[in-house]
Order: sequence, then structure tokens, then C-alpha cells
Amino acid sequence: MKPIYLDNCATTQPYPEVVKAIVSMLTDNFGNPSSLHSYGRHAKDILEASRRTVAEALGANPEEIYFTSGGTEADNLAILGACDINENPPRHIVTTTVEHPAVYKPLRHLHRNGWNIDYIPIRNGNLDMDKAQEFITPGTLLTSVMLVNNETGTILPVRDIKKIIESHAPSSLLHCDAVQAFGKIRFTADSLGADLISISGHKIHGPKGIGALYIRQGTNIERRVFGGGQEKGMRSGTEAMPLIAGFAEAVRITMSRLDKDLSHMQKLKEYVILRLPQVFPDVLINSALDGAPHIVSFSLPGLNNAEAAGYLSDNGICVSTSAACKSNHSRGPSMMMNFGLSAEMADSTIRVGLGGDNTETELESMITLLKRYRDAVSHH
Repeated sequence: MKPIYLDNCATTQPYPEVVKAIVSMLTDNFGNPSSLHSYGRHAKDILEASRRTVAEALGANPEEIYFTSGGTEADNLAILGACDINENPPRHIVTTTVEHPAVYKPLRHLHRNGWNIDYIPIRNGNLDMDKAQEFITPGTLLTSVMLVNNETGTILPVRDIKKIIESHAPSSLLHCDAVQAFGKIRFTADSLGADLISISGHKIHGPKGIGALYIRQGTNIERRVFGGGQEKGMRSGTEAMPLIAGFAEAVRITMSRLDKDLSHMQKLKEYVILRLPQVFPDVLINSALDGAPHIVSFSLPGLNNAEAAGYLSDNGICVSTSAACKSNHSRGPSMMMNFGLSAEMADSTIRVGLGGDNTETELESMITLLKRYRDAVSHH
């Protein structure tokens, strides 16, 4: 029997059309986009058509889209590039306590090199906007706030942060890690107001190893990769055409079925959030109903989440323990603890990542198996 896949936050299965697009670029359309002959010109046409597809999905201009190796590189390029561009920048950055490691690790690197970082905390499940008002000043070079949190699905108020920047620090830049939001909630570059936006291919049924950074026209950041001048000099290196074409195809399909998928995932989310307390009266639901529709995080007191996920996997159901990118607390609190959970509850958290093809039956199977596991463990 095919396993039930409920880990679509970690990665997604590529659409068959995406695989076909990738194979086509490896076989028929293998030219280098920088070459002047027919193969090169054809590859260049596909490259720019792909850029237009991604731009359209973000409501952006094609020249504002730069392909990267994924969301992590896009985050690093945005943050380090913004901080490297000036000789004597104001060495102050504002971010949140619930960012992905692809954001907080480059910031930690900058902190070691003399930058001051202020972290806006989460209070009662929401970003503390009073602290945001306090932290963002004319001396702030960059503010980095994710759009959808990868652990809980919480939607962060990026547009409200932009308004604070406009009133407190108009020359400051806003970066948004939208990796977990792209194709999962509706937004555009203008609706966010961000100067820099990171997105990724493998979260929307595209290939791994490809993403993009939106750089608003007129925003200057320092390049990080030097070489042949591809991507307008921002990221040199022969373009990964199979991945770029696959990414564009994934964007095209995802956007064409967005309404249907968002509605379907929201129904599944509501089902599991209502069903869990019926089976587990002591469950703590960490995901708000009005968060992103594809993420349900919940904690069960006393549950060893790693062992429970292993049991589910042995029985053909794939979920994740919450902190997939940070499985211990040795380097400080986990992200779930930053959301207000105790260390014990953070270690009993399961994250379900929904996709457009999941069903209520699959979710019921997961809940039934989880109850069987918990009953067996409690009887020992």
C-alpha cells in the first residue's frame, strides 16, 4: 500500500508535468542559455519565459526575479547582500524570534561580526507589535519577517511591519521569507510591501535545489557569487535550466488550481482541528484556524514525538515532529518554545503538512494510529 504523505511542509511530490519539463531540459533542450546558437537561444527563451511565470505569480516584473538554489540561498542573498552593499551601514537589524534557520543563522553570523539584532517576540500567538514599534528606528538597515511560520502556519503581519518601517525608518529595507507561504496563501509583492521576497520550488510540487529572490526595482544589494555574470551579475553560474523549467511548471500548475486547493486544504485543516480533541481531550492545538491552510501543529502531553512519528512511519503514515530543522534545545529554545510552549510540550508536538490531494480518510487513519500508539505506550 502506498504510504499516506502528510509532510507537505517539508517537501512536496513533484507534479508529473514538472518531471516531464525537467527531463525535456536534460534531453531535447540541453543548451546553455548564454550560447548564441539555436540550442542556446531556445534555452534562453525558456529561461525568460520561466522568469515571467514566477514574476506573474508574485505580481512582479520579470526583471525583479533572480533564480537561486532554493529558499535558503534566497534568504542568505537578501540578508547578507543588503548588509554588504554600504561601506558604513547602520549596523542594526530587526527580525522575529520565530524565523527559519535560513534567516536566523545568517543574522547570527552578522551579530558575531558586530551587528546589533533585535528580535520581536511572539505574545499569545501573535507578533508583539509594540516591540516592533520600539525596535524599528531610523538606524535600522533591514527588517526580516517571514510570512507563514513553518511550524504552526501562523500568518505574520508583514504589511503592518511595512507601515511601521514607512513611518519610523523609510530608508530601511524589508525582507520577507515567503517560502512556506508561496502557493499556500494569496499575496503579491505589492500587498506585502517587501523589498526582498524569498520563495522555493520544492514546497509547491516543483524540484528541490531551485528558488528565487524577488528584488524590488531600485533596491541595491551586494552580489554573493562572482563569475560569468548570469542573473544580471547577481548570481553568476550557468543557470540550472532543468530545475528552472520545472519550477516554472510547478508555479503555473499551482496557481491554476490555487482556489480549489486552498479551499480543500482549509476543509481538511478544520476537520483535523475539530477531530483531534474528540479523540484526545488533552490535545493542545498550536495552529489557528485563520492561519495558513496547509499546516496543523498539535501537542499531546507526555508523547515522545520522535517515537510517535517513527511508529506512524512504520505503519505507512508520514508526518513530522515539529522542529524538523532543530531537533533539540542545546542551542537555546526551539521555535515552539518561542511560541510559548514548555520544553516538554515542544517535544510532544506533531506537525501535519496538508496538500491538495490529501483526504479526510487519510487524516482519520493518522488519528486512529496515533491513538493506538498512545494507548499502547500508556499501558506500559
